[in-house]
Formats: sequence, C-alpha cells, structure tokens
Amino acid sequence: MTAPMTDFVLEIAYESDPETDEDVQARLYLTPSTGNVSSEAGGRTTVTAFFDSAAARSAAMALFAGMDVRPDDRERVDWLDRYDQSLKALSIGRSFVVAPDPRLIATGDRRHRIIVPQEQAFGTGSHETTALCIEMLEWIDVRGRRGLDIGSGSGILAIAMLRLGASKVIAFDNDPDAFGPMRDNAMRNHVDMPLFIGSLDALRGGRFGIITMNILPEVIIPLLPVVMGHASGDLVLSGILTTRRDDVIRAAVHATLKDEATRGEWWCGRFQV
Repeated sequence: MTAPMTDFVLEIAYESDPETDEDVQARLYLTPSTGNVSSEAGGRTTVTAFFDSAAARSAAMALFAGMDVRPDDRERVDWLDRYDQSLKALSIGRSFVVAPDPRLIATGDRRHRIIVPQEQAFGTGSHETTALCIEMLEWIDVRGRRGLDIGSGSGILAIAMLRLGASKVIAFDNDPDAFGPMRDNAMRNHVDMPLFIGSLDALRGGRFGIITMNILPEVIIPLLPVVMGHASGDLVLSGILTTRRDDVIRAAVHATLKDEATRGEWWCGRFQV
C-alpha cells in the first residue's frame, strides 16, 4: 500500500492591506513554494503556501521573520482520485443510461448507453433540460425517421435519437468549441452522424421528422419561423424556464402543442408541425 504523501504548509497571517499582499507574494517568489492560496476573514488575510519538504518550508520561514507564521503538516489530497470516485452512471427516463466511462455501467445493463465525459460543458445529461428532452424523445416513435438537433452541443440528443432508431440525424451548433465534443462523442458512441458548425442556412432545404432544440427561448423564438420550414412531424423544445412557456407557445404559431413536462424551474414541450 502506498504511504500517504505530505504537504508541508506555511500559513502567513496579517492585517489585510494591498502593500502587505505584494510584500508577502514577493517574499514567496524567493522561496521554493509549489503554490499558495489566500483567504480573508475579519479584516485579516491568510496566505497558505505549500512546500515539498520541511527543510524548504523552514528556509522560507526565515524570510517572514517578525510576521505571524505557522507551519503545519497535512496529508496530501489526491483530487484526481476523489474526482474518479465521484463519477457515476446516470439513469434517464425509461431506457437510457448516460456515463462518462463505459466501465461505470453494469455488465448486462440493456438500456441505451450514451458515453459523454462529465467535464464537458455542452450537455452531459445531468441537466434537467437535457433529461427532459431525452424523456420526451422516448414517447415519440423515432424509428426510421430523419432527425435534426439544433444547437447540439455535446451531441447527446442526436445520439439519443439514433439509439431510438432514427435513420439519420444531423447535428450542428454555432459555437466552434462544440465541434470537438460533437465529433469525439460520435466516435465514443460508435454512431455515424453528419455534424457541422454553422446556422440553419447551411441546410439549404430538407425536412425532418424530428427536430430538437435545447437552447434558450431568446434563441429559439427568433429561429422558429425558419425551423418550421424544415419540420415535418415532431418538434421538441427545451432549455426554457417555466416562466417563458407561454412566450414559446405563442411563437410556435404553425405548430400544435401535443405534450409537455416540467422539472424544477424548466419546461419542455413537444409540438406537432
């Protein structure tokens, strides 16, 4: 068993003052400190500096003679290990399990699997709006239909449509940073889907039996007239606070609300176009 590692810590406390802040940081720069953090409470600042050895810390203490300093030995926290232990598979709806690593899904689990790294900011399934969309898709007969995921982010909704039997799904986003996660998640999940960075104009026609938009009403509402021109079936809208529900319904003038669901402060609606 590996022995726990130790951080050799030096706490430096003083009355909060910009000049003293600079002085302390300047002195720390002359030491072999591996890093430091600062906190303030009751008008006093405490700088916690970390060292790899007691000798290095002792040498640093000499530079702070006359100041309020306190040495301390602490067991080093393995934050990567803690993060790994926090990862878990997430059950969504009746038939989906989403996980950052396939090893987290129990052997023999027959639910639809979607693998999406938890650190991605573009949609991991943990947010209510994404879960609402996936659950809404479960109630739709997706088999053999063409899908379009607008503002796809991680691509999780496009992957969900393909898992449910869609014949083809196009995913796109207008954020260039989303392309990497979309591409990588398509590969992770062994799905083939056209994806691009751009706008609806790039489609140049074409109609889709299922369209998902998990964005914000400020984005959804202006796009709806163009989206309707590509819709021929089900339109699932999410990313919408319950307080904006009526605004979105009014904007969807050429569609009929067929189903809706809420979770916390979020609303999701399925329209027939």
